[in-house]
Amino acid sequence: MLQYYYCAVRKTNKLKSMTGLNHAATGMLLGAALPFPLSIPVAIISHFVLDALPHYGIPQEQRNVSKFWKTFFVIDFIAALSLGFFGLLHGQPAMFWTGLAACAPDFFWVGRIVHTHSFDLSHNETFFTRWHAGIQHFERPWGIWVELPLSIILSGIVIWVVLL
Repeated sequence: MLQYYYCAVRKTNKLKSMTGLNHAATGMLLGAALPFPLSIPVAIISHFVLDALPHYGIPQEQRNVSKFWKTFFVIDFIAALSLGFFGLLHGQPAMFWTGLAACAPDFFWVGRIVHTHSFDLSHNETFFTRWHAGIQHFERPWGIWVELPLSIILSGIVIWVVLL
């Protein structure tokens, strides 16, 4: 267990990422609260604000072997996509697009996961990926206890707003 905390605390350029569901839900709420053209850049900025908060993660070298991590990643992806389509199907295209915009900065790494068939995203060659990974100092295994309640609350508010 100590190795998890050591890897999470030391300064590296390894990817650490808030869940997609939290990014999508935050973006969707911004899409409901702000005029559509303005909500897109604000949603993108919200991505980096959320990534600076405490959130769930495990060391890169554990991600390819952890069944929990892979399952968590897939469920999170499906939940975020489902929430976005829920808004779209209920006549809220601005919420859908701002939710997508809030998730967009992580698309750089999704492409690498698909291409390499690996969740090890510790090689950040570009200025953007180094900066994006570098702002996330609070990724910890216990961060799941921050993210899960936040996901439930934000998703509930999104569903409530969509159904109004």
